Amino acid sequence: MSDAAELYERDFYAWTQDQAATLRAWPEKLRPNALDIAHLAEEIEDLGSSQRNSAKSFLFQILVHLLKMKFHPDQQPRGHWRDEVGNFRAQLDIILSDSPSLRSRRAELASGEWRRAARQVSRSLEDDGHATAAADLRLFTADQAYFDLDRQVLDPDWLP
Repeated sequence: MSDAAELYERDFYAWTQDQAATLRAWPEKLRPNALDIAHLAEEIEDLGSSQRNSAKSFLFQILVHLLKMKFHPDQQPRGHWRDEVGNFRAQLDIILSDSPSLRSRRAELASGEWRRAARQVSRSLEDDGHATAAADLRLFTADQAYFDLDRQVLDPDWLP
């Protein structure tokens, strides 16, 4: 099995980035005439970007639901939120298993999602008539993580 094929099997995201770079580095005089290298490289790179964006989206959804569980005073929807967290964690785990290089970048992927998640939950709390809970959430600086990423957010058994 070639190194590229092995990388494909081991880490899809890393493979997309490697293959896009390899295509771009292909000498012009050796390229087949009809092969649109620039767009092929871009499309392959975008496949990896799609994986990265999916991971960020699942992290965002996990954070939203964990913050709701922590700050929302209503207990009735808690079971639904718990189930959603479990589903989103499972989907994220599939992506991170297929692309371990994204797992190593998990803090970077989550960094921008904390603020967005806190903002969304704060608005949701206000809309639901829970101004005090929304104010409590706003006291938390969204630039830093409210939960520990590895020990809590990504732990399949942890819930607030």
